[in-house]
Order: sequence, then structure tokens, then C-alpha cells
Amino acid sequence: MKVDPALKDPQAVRVALIELHETELDLEPGDLVAIDIAAAMLARAAQLDAVVKREGRMIPGGNRAGMMVLQSGIAQARTNRSSAAGHLAKIRGEGEGLKRGHNVRDAVDARWGNRA
Repeated sequence: MKVDPALKDPQAVRVALIELHETELDLEPGDLVAIDIAAAMLARAAQLDAVVKREGRMIPGGNRAGMMVLQSGIAQARTNRSSAAGHLAKIRGEGEGLKRGHNVRDAVDARWGNRA
């Protein structure tokens, strides 16, 4: 299952992330906290994407009348996705040894690495 990057509801993102990760790992309470934090960040990024789509990539602003500047939602959405990927990469699930959690890091890179 893939997580839809357009999901704007943090709860829907959380459910999708849990389903994604539980296919590979038995999640611990700390893992669920990381998912909660990441879900809110990813939902906010999707909301910012919608604002950018509605208002455009360039908006009026700056020090001079009529000067166009880059929509600040673009950078904020990128920051949110990057931070969320960092939280998701920390999920390790149950188990021991070096291999514990490697599937999650691979999944995070595959799903969110190109969006950060």
C-alpha cells in the first residue's frame, strides 16, 4: 500500500502510515509517536501543496510594488516532508541487531525521498 501524498487529513495519513509499516514490522509505542508526528507534517505539506496550486508558485510580495516572489508554501511543504521522512526513518519496530528496521528506512526513501 502506498501513502497518497495528497492526503490532507492527519488521521488518514496516520492510518495509511501504520498500515504501511505494520506489513513489515511490529510497531512499538515509540514508533507510533513518530508516525503521529510524521502524519501531521505530511498532512500539512499536502495542505500547502493545495494552497500553492490555488495561488500559484509566484505571488505578489517583496519590497517593491508589483514584485513577484516564490510562494513560501513551497519551501515549507518541502521542509515538512523532509522532517517527516526523518521521523519515519527512526521507526525500528521490534527485533534485534543491525537489520532491525532496515525495511522501514528503505520504504521511507522509496516513498518520500524524492519529495523532500
